[in-house]
Amino acid sequence: MPHSRFQRRCCLLRQALLLICLLGVAPAHAAEKSDPSVNALFTQAQTAMSKGRPEEAVSLLTKATEKEPGRADLYMLRARARDAMGKFERALDDASKYIELEPQDAFGYLSRARIYMSLEKSNEALADANKAIELEPKEPDGYFRRADIYNEMGKKEEAKADEAKADELDKAARGR
Repeated sequence: MPHSRFQRRCCLLRQALLLICLLGVAPAHAAEKSDPSVNALFTQAQTAMSKGRPEEAVSLLTKATEKEPGRADLYMLRARARDAMGKFERALDDASKYIELEPQDAFGYLSRARIYMSLEKSNEALADANKAIELEPKEPDGYFRRADIYNEMGKKEEAKADEAKADELDKAARGR
């Protein structure tokens, strides 16, 4: 059964909440070896994003990456901020840097796939969605994303199959 726009938005919201949770945990873990000022900049950037101020978040995160260029979560959040601003090429750079630093994180590939779709680069988006599914085959968000990509490419049967798989995984995760 095809997803309604509402169901897809719920999936995207769930993905965004997961990302926020992941990013919210990262500074605490990174705090052991991180500059406290970078943690403060990250927290301020999260707040700016939650208040709809992506430009401010980018500025804060740029300062943070200058101090700690190897900290992946800074690039992921800055990619999201730049994506929200419509600065897709710059968002793509940040998402790619995140993946370079965290190559086993499926959500990095899903974020970059979304950015590729904004740039109308379906083949690259599909490759990233496939990589995310390879890394996390039981995660429904990979199949939802790939279904969206297939729909954009006019591959309706593949999209329906991925929507069905995503629904199956989503229901299993919820215990239904």
